[in-house]
Amino acid sequence: MAEKRKEPKQLTLGLEEPKAGPPQKATTSSCKVVLKDDTSKAPSIPVRRKKPSVTTRSMTVKIPQQNKSEQPAANQLPRTKVRTAEQPNPHLVQTHAIKAKSAQVVRPKVQPPPIGKRRGYQKSKAAMLLVPLLAASLLFCIAMLWWVASNQKKAYEPVMSASIEDRPVIALTIERGMTARSVSLLLEQMGVVKDSQLLLSYFVENNLATVLKTGSYLMHENMSFEAIGTMLTAEPEMVQLTIAPAFTLKSIDAYLVNRLGFEPGVFLQSAHDLAKAYGLSFSEGWLLSGVYSVNIQRAANDLALSMYQAMLDEIKKHLGTPLLERYSIEELLIIASMIQAETQDASQMQGISSVIHNRLENNEPLGIDATTRYELDDWVNPIPTHALDTKTPYNTRRKVGLPPTGICSPSPEAVHAAFNPADTPYFYYLHDRDKQIHFALTYDEHKQNITLYR
Repeated sequence: MAEKRKEPKQLTLGLEEPKAGPPQKATTSSCKVVLKDDTSKAPSIPVRRKKPSVTTRSMTVKIPQQNKSEQPAANQLPRTKVRTAEQPNPHLVQTHAIKAKSAQVVRPKVQPPPIGKRRGYQKSKAAMLLVPLLAASLLFCIAMLWWVASNQKKAYEPVMSASIEDRPVIALTIERGMTARSVSLLLEQMGVVKDSQLLLSYFVENNLATVLKTGSYLMHENMSFEAIGTMLTAEPEMVQLTIAPAFTLKSIDAYLVNRLGFEPGVFLQSAHDLAKAYGLSFSEGWLLSGVYSVNIQRAANDLALSMYQAMLDEIKKHLGTPLLERYSIEELLIIASMIQAETQDASQMQGISSVIHNRLENNEPLGIDATTRYELDDWVNPIPTHALDTKTPYNTRRKVGLPPTGICSPSPEAVHAAFNPADTPYFYYLHDRDKQIHFALTYDEHKQNITLYR
């Protein structure tokens, strides 16, 4: 049977005043805590005291001394003092002092730095170097494109010297038996001098009237009497010059520089003057290769005139060709120069001429690389790919028809082949390593020849 529940004892907490004795310090005081029962009866059953739990935290409570009048009654508990937010908590270790409330501190207004000057907006060194690097790369690319374009433009210009002067030129011939008076009248009629009587007087006064030399000459308007007398009376110190087939005007000019010590460009100027004097569309291709004897004192002019006269004599042999009904003499001379540049074997020339004429009749590109080599002025190295892919007046792979000028000085055999091609159906040809020629009717046959002979 369950025991009857006992009423709990009521305990009161009293603080006894300390006994009389010497005065204590005003800062602190000690009190004795006595637990008393509210009843006088002794407890019948002792209360088992629970074992207190042990903690590692210790705390010291200091109670300030109070006056007697403020001491609470023995049977009353002390009134708990409410701690405000400004008072420190004695149970906590204060790590900093609590500031007293005061007027709100006005912080100075921070003025942010301008955009671009803030640390967060500053560009990294890599980003700062990237912009000039890209600009330098762009300039380099532009410079390279300009260099390539200028070199290509320079390469595609006709092979002529920049020092050539475009001046009025007069071609004339002093025939055997002409007197000083007739020569003076001829020069006045051709526009070399304005007054033939004054020129005749100069010849007589300087004892030149009886020593004028015959021949062909290139003169200019308003020449001085002294220059005319020197040209017409120079003693013929002859020299023999050999112009090999396929020589260009530039190579002939270099030949005279090496052989006779002429200044570079002298023969180029003479060839230009000759074309202007005789109304030719071009000079390259109009000069026939061969061996010529010329006056060394005027070798450039004499050589150009002699080569041109030899070409006229050769053309006269082929005026009966039916091709003149379709082509002009200049076009046939261009073909002759291409034939000469393609081969030095006279036995192959008429076959090559037939291929060229067949392609022209069929309105197909000629595909002769010699014309591009002439344009590049390079007859040794492989032709650059960009030169073959670019459409220019001399690129017969991309252009249909003939180039605008001849490309070298043809031989009499090449002229004959151009005016009289062989009658063949071929459209292709190639040379093997032994310089033997192989013709083909179709492109497939031509590719087979490439496989077999290259």
